[in-house]
Amino acid sequence: MKRRFVLSLAILLASTAILWSQVDRTVVIISWDGGKPSVIRQMVREARLPNIQRLMVEGSYSWTAQTIVPSSTLQSHTSMVTGVTMQKHGVTWNDKFREEEGFVKVPTIFELAKKAGLKTAMVVSKSKLKQFAKPGTLDAEEYVRGDALKVAEVAVKVIEQVKPNLMLVHFSDPDSAGHSYGWGNEKKGIPPSQEFLNAVKRCDKATGEIVNALKRNGRWEKALVIITADHGGHDKTHGSSDLEDVNIPWIAAGGLAAKKGELQGQIKTMDTAATALAALGIKAPNDWDGKPVWEALGERGEVSMNGKQLPIIAEWKGNHSGVTEPKRIVITNAREWEELWKQVHKGKILIPNIPTVDFNKNMVVAAFMGQKPTSGYAIQITEVTHSNGEIVVKLKETKPPKGAIVLQVLTQPFHIVVVSKVEGKVRFVE
Repeated sequence: MKRRFVLSLAILLASTAILWSQVDRTVVIISWDGGKPSVIRQMVREARLPNIQRLMVEGSYSWTAQTIVPSSTLQSHTSMVTGVTMQKHGVTWNDKFREEEGFVKVPTIFELAKKAGLKTAMVVSKSKLKQFAKPGTLDAEEYVRGDALKVAEVAVKVIEQVKPNLMLVHFSDPDSAGHSYGWGNEKKGIPPSQEFLNAVKRCDKATGEIVNALKRNGRWEKALVIITADHGGHDKTHGSSDLEDVNIPWIAAGGLAAKKGELQGQIKTMDTAATALAALGIKAPNDWDGKPVWEALGERGEVSMNGKQLPIIAEWKGNHSGVTEPKRIVITNAREWEELWKQVHKGKILIPNIPTVDFNKNMVVAAFMGQKPTSGYAIQITEVTHSNGEIVVKLKETKPPKGAIVLQVLTQPFHIVVVSKVEGKVRFVE
């Protein structure tokens, strides 16, 4: 009987080991609604945002992350917490919470975290964000009338009382100031309004209050804080594909973040969801558009069902290249990398500088779809795993549905990624 009890206890401990690694972790996504990265960056340079400046020094950041189009609040935030594009999550409106539409149909990060036995919370200042607050997926759900400091005050109480493992905090100050007084217009040489600058400063102070609460409650060393935005803005509007609207800040700090400084890879708002789950030890769904920003995480220990997953350190993808035939390529030295980069940009007047890759530690994996007659085609490297001496590269190819409206232009879709260098035979799986 005693032996049976000990064996049962061992099995129980083994089955709960994964959850123990998650329960003591905290991920907080802080969204500065309308937070224009070019303005934030300039204010950091002028030492006007001390909390953001400190978090940048301690962690990793990008000023050229991008949201979806249309670059609007509800659509973008839904992508931020579901890891998929608007076309997949189906929330195409921005006016209000539409009860008649029901809650978002795809899984949210809160839903997946709850299934993993974790606590979740949301403290926001716009009620329409309720569209992705599915019943039963949040331990705390607060809608706050007030500025960023008031939102932060409520968020701190939730941190102290609920102790969530995953939390979304939303400040609407920059968006309100932008619509009322202006984001500025870089093309016209118009600076942002003073009211917008004041709103950004409030967000910085409010972010500092949340960080201090995590530290005060002993959660900072096992925390990941992501400061980002749903969109930027120009003049008194946003929503377009213009970079002033689409570019967003992306800053990762806390004990679970890597101290990497400015990140070189392209980050999408969907990646925020995948990164949040990765920090909690939860695998994102395979059909998500978002992927973890592994370069920004201090711990890269995710293991998939098929072996150890190799984190994507950097990536480049597009619809036009000089490679017109279907190809699958693995590169392990600088000379071949330079040749491939030139081939990808063949025919272009200006060839971008070749990105630096440390081939002592990393390797390049590339997939080319070949030339296609219209737009709407894409190829994506969804996962790279290493198991039993074999490297498996999973690919996903898409094509436009029958009857879809497409551009009558030749395209050559491609996806290139940098992963950790390992020994083994490479196999591409579609």
